[in-house]
Amino acid sequence: MPRFKDIPRFEPPNYSVHVGWVYLEDHLKSWEEMIGVDLEPEFQRGHIWTPKQQIAYIEFRLMGGISGGDIYWNCKGWERATFGEKIRLIDGLQRITAVRGFLRDEVPIFGYRFSEFTDKFDWMRHRFTFHINELATEADVIRWYLALNNGGTVHTPEEIARVTALLEKHK
Repeated sequence: MPRFKDIPRFEPPNYSVHVGWVYLEDHLKSWEEMIGVDLEPEFQRGHIWTPKQQIAYIEFRLMGGISGGDIYWNCKGWERATFGEKIRLIDGLQRITAVRGFLRDEVPIFGYRFSEFTDKFDWMRHRFTFHINELATEADVIRWYLALNNGGTVHTPEEIARVTALLEKHK
């Protein structure tokens, strides 16, 4: 008989911290100076979001959307501050890239660039939660990456168009 307790488990991330979007560059810079940052390890798929996808993500988050705010990293020796390697981004490259572009006035939202807004940006509401794991082997890191990215199915353009038409019908 199978038992749930016999299922191999990933260790949960050892550390989590909220990083307001407006502090993202400073945070990454401090890590770069301290231990080094690898935003695109060899298993990462690279930059694939279109400008339209970046805009949609930023607008969604600014309207109060909360999903997509968790970013996952791995760094050997994190808990003991012995840092056996650079901190590596495991999941979240597209989202980080979109936010960095927005803050640099490269990704306009609702037709405006970041610098055109006249009120104060609420960094407490618009932030990422960085989760830092400390997996010891490259195989463990890659298994974690695959487990994070191997589930679910992206909506096709036809599925999105169908639901968009429903929205128009119900306005």
